[in-house]
Amino acid sequence: MTRRLLASYLALTFVVLVALEVPLGIVNARNERQDLTAKVERDAFAAGSFAEDALQSGGGTPPELQGLALRYLRDTGGRLVIVDRRGQSLADSHPTTPAERNFASRPEIRSALRGTVSTGIRPSETLHQNLLYVAVPVASSGRVYGAVRITYPTSTLESRVRRYRLALVAVGLIVLAAAALVGELLARSITLPLRRLEAVSARIGGGELAARGSERDGPPEIRRLAAELNRTTTKLAALLTSQEQFVADASHELRTPLTALRLRLESGDTGAALLEVERLTQMVDELLALARADSAAGAADDVSLAEIVEQRIELWEPLATEQGVRLLSAGEGGHVHAGRARVEEVLDNLLSNAIDASRQGATVTVEARAPELHVIDEGPGLSAEQRVRAFDRFWRASATPGSGLGLAIARRLVELDGGTIELTQASSGGVDAVVRYVRS
Repeated sequence: MTRRLLASYLALTFVVLVALEVPLGIVNARNERQDLTAKVERDAFAAGSFAEDALQSGGGTPPELQGLALRYLRDTGGRLVIVDRRGQSLADSHPTTPAERNFASRPEIRSALRGTVSTGIRPSETLHQNLLYVAVPVASSGRVYGAVRITYPTSTLESRVRRYRLALVAVGLIVLAAAALVGELLARSITLPLRRLEAVSARIGGGELAARGSERDGPPEIRRLAAELNRTTTKLAALLTSQEQFVADASHELRTPLTALRLRLESGDTGAALLEVERLTQMVDELLALARADSAAGAADDVSLAEIVEQRIELWEPLATEQGVRLLSAGEGGHVHAGRARVEEVLDNLLSNAIDASRQGATVTVEARAPELHVIDEGPGLSAEQRVRAFDRFWRASATPGSGLGLAIARRLVELDGGTIELTQASSGGVDAVVRYVRS
């Protein structure tokens, strides 16, 4: 991954460099040519002004013109040619052949003798290189008396352009080297924390659930990933611990009724055996309910506590009446954010326990006051230690019917909705089961 990140950084840097340096190189070459052409053109006009009097008089070739041409060659390296109106050479700083005297056939000279400035680059067959040429007319009062042409080898121009391009390439290589160094550091700052997380994940996959990733290394995204991995591992460890405890408790609790069932069958007491089967069935159902509560959580929504309390009291009213217990609802209700089915199951568990703990003529009060839900009975109550242990799986107070899973299931269901549940002592001496949900 480090190489891929580094390659992407370098590719992006290379594209940016090409997008910047190629136009710079093109613009530089054009500017160099324009600057050289403008300079040579100024020199040609200056030479034309110097030769104007001699060309107007037509009285031979003054030695000053040839001296001017030679000085120009010495100072600049350019060839200066001055011709009359017929294209005949009056001064030439560097003739290519001794017999080269007439330039009337040269296109740039013809153009200049017609009064037009001519510039450009053309190949020289005798010098075997490209030449920059500038030909200007020597005129006065609208009449052309001759022309001045300066040719300049483009090798110097090309050398300057080449040096500039080499400088651009050098700058590009330095930038690429710097980008490679910075990219390597950036890539390692990302990949090293990821490798550490990968190693931690492998350890977790091997069963080392105590392993945790560092939440301080790397960029924020990787730190969040490490935090999420740690949270997931913590939940997984808690779930596995819960499942192991569940299996241990279930095997321990099922052993007694299975033994009793075997003894009843051996003795031929089918009635008692059927009672043990019913007890086993109830316990298995509650174990399955607890397993489902431990494994998944459904969607939560805004639910009305008053509506749920009214429905569940109506459902449990016949059983409570049969046992001589009165059910009473209180509170203004309100809404909480929870799963409706989970709230109903929690309330069913609490009502079942409250009815079983109540004597005849007692009252069970269900008080809904969001975000709290209270189920208060008038039974014998529990000690402080018993109220804490009541949420342990398979724990039952003495002579209490049931499997001891109801409150464990209720606590898990409440926790899935982000709430809490506890047992407190009611003013009547009984138990006040308090459920606190998240207010909607």
